[in-house]
This record gives sequence, C-alpha cells and structure tokens, in this order.
Amino acid sequence: FQIVQSMGSRGLRLSEGMTTLPSFPASQIFTNCDFFPAEFSLVVTIKTPRLMQKEKEYIFSVVNEESRLPVLGLRMSENKIHLLVTSGSGGVQRLNFKDVGLDDDRWHTVTLAVTGPYATLTIDCGLPLELKQDQSFPSALSTSGSRFFVGSRGRSKGRFSGLLRQLVLLPGSDATVRLCANSDPSLAELSIPHILKSKPVHPNNHGHVYSYEAEAKVTLGSPPPCSGPEMGQLWFNVPRKDLLICDGLTWTTLLQKTERLDYVEDYQDLYTTSETFDIEVFSIPSEGLFMAAANRGSWQGSGVYKWRNGSFQPYQNISTREARAWKHFTINSKVQFYLFIFLIHL
Repeated sequence: FQIVQSMGSRGLRLSEGMTTLPSFPASQIFTNCDFFPAEFSLVVTIKTPRLMQKEKEYIFSVVNEESRLPVLGLRMSENKIHLLVTSGSGGVQRLNFKDVGLDDDRWHTVTLAVTGPYATLTIDCGLPLELKQDQSFPSALSTSGSRFFVGSRGRSKGRFSGLLRQLVLLPGSDATVRLCANSDPSLAELSIPHILKSKPVHPNNHGHVYSYEAEAKVTLGSPPPCSGPEMGQLWFNVPRKDLLICDGLTWTTLLQKTERLDYVEDYQDLYTTSETFDIEVFSIPSEGLFMAAANRGSWQGSGVYKWRNGSFQPYQNISTREARAWKHFTINSKVQFYLFIFLIHL
C-alpha cells in the first residue's frame, strides 16, 4: 500500500505493479468459529474516482483459497455499491444499492448493516436506504480455508483504484449510532489505523518513518467552493495568473507576485529649439539636477535645463552647431569642475 493524503486526510492506495495483493487468513478474525456472522455492520471510509460504466472494483472480499471463488465481497461500480454472497448451493446473492453517488472523488463513510433479509445502507450519516431481499443472509456462511483480500478479489482485475481509510467489520450490531456522533460525517471514525490519523506522521518505536504522498488537484475556471472537504485543494485563477490553496474557509494565494514596471508613464513634455541627438542628466553638488540637450540647430544652439519645482525648466543656452552629444566629468576630487563636451560637424 501507499499512504496518500488527499483533501486533508490520509488513505491507503494499492501500489502500481503490485504482484502480491494484500490479504490474510480468515482464521485470524474468526478464531473460535469459521462462520461469517449472520448479523453484522461493515464500515468503510473511501475516496473513489469516477468509475466507467463497466468498471467493477472490490473494496474487500473473502475468497476460498482452493476454488479461488469469492465467498463474500463488497464491490463498487458506476454510482452503485454491491454486497455479493455465495450461498451453499453455489449461487450468488446480490444486494444492489443504486444511485449512491460514491464515485465522485470525495471522502465518504459508508455503513452497511445486515440483519436477516434486511440490508441498510447509510452514507455520511444521512438518511438510511433499506433493501429487503427474498432470502435472508446465510446463517452459516463458512469462511474455512478462505482469505480476506483488501482492495481486490484476489486478482489484478477489479482492484480498488481509490483511497481506503477505514474498513471495520462489527458483528451483531448496527454501527450507525456509534459512528454518527462525529462532527464530520464523511470522515466519521470508528477505527482508524494510527498512520492514517490526521496528525503528522511520527517515527514509531523502532525509529521507522512512514512515507506518504500528497495528492493535489489544480482546478481552473470560476472559483470553486472552499470549505472543510476542499482543504488543501488548489485553484489557479487564470485572469490573475495566481495559484491559491483552500485553507478550509477561504482561498489563500500561494504565488506572491511582485509588481513589474513594464511601462513608462508620461510625466513631462520637454520642447527643445531643434532636433535633439542626445541628452545627459547630471547633478552638481549644492546646485541641483541638470539636463543638457545636444541640438542640431545653430540658431539657439544646445540647451541646459535645471530641475525646479518638480520639472525640468530652461536654464542656459550654449551656442553650438550640429551638436551630437554631451558628457560631464570631474577634474579632481576637491574642486568640482564640469566641462560639457559637444561635437561639431564641420
């Protein structure tokens, strides 16, 4: 199994390419009696992706090791859940609950209580769905020589593709009353393995650390809902180019964008006496900020402008002809002397 965290909660997923499917002898559960209880509750917490029309996946099964045939199994298909039981004559009895909406890629806690001919399905502590069968559940369903398979029926085909968080068999009782005191019905807990608890995974007594994956799905388009079940989900706001995460209440940005100055704002229009080939901006200590413009025309020559009251204003005209550039420099460090060089085209 792989431990995967999805929507804020952890579950187990069958590893890709697994050759030995998780199982254990039925005798480990039924120590004093080989018969499956005639009255029982099954509690499962699952997160199942959308199933195609003909897909059938087993949450668990009890398989006879000699015949390799299932004695009992809990199976899912598109919008349905089934309990399959093999009678002593070899016939298969099916309890089919339709339109249950479990394969929606969200967490659900399901309770299936069986008593005689009656089977009651409760999803997320909602209204129970009851079926009455023509035949009662077998009172002596033998599990001798059988194995429990988790997430499969002992074959690669029909393996459970979703996440399994809880799987509990409770003989002789309807577990709904005990289960539904939980504040979050879709994640109601009756018995959860320690490594799947919501708290961070810590090393065990032997110093081992359980590794796990975090499943993330990025949603595009209009803002999706953000509440407890969506905690940890991602949404990409396309117009704003912003990635956000649901904290259980609101969408919080993950990308801190820095404002980029990709434009020039028109601040001042400065008119020169003729075509200008070059400008030089410089400062003179104790005098201020200046700008020299190298102008083509010779009538008024080139101009020097001084920064006053938030704008450049005419300061001095210098007689030039076909000036191409200005450059300022310092003669020495003590006496500041600025020479304005202009090139004259002869």
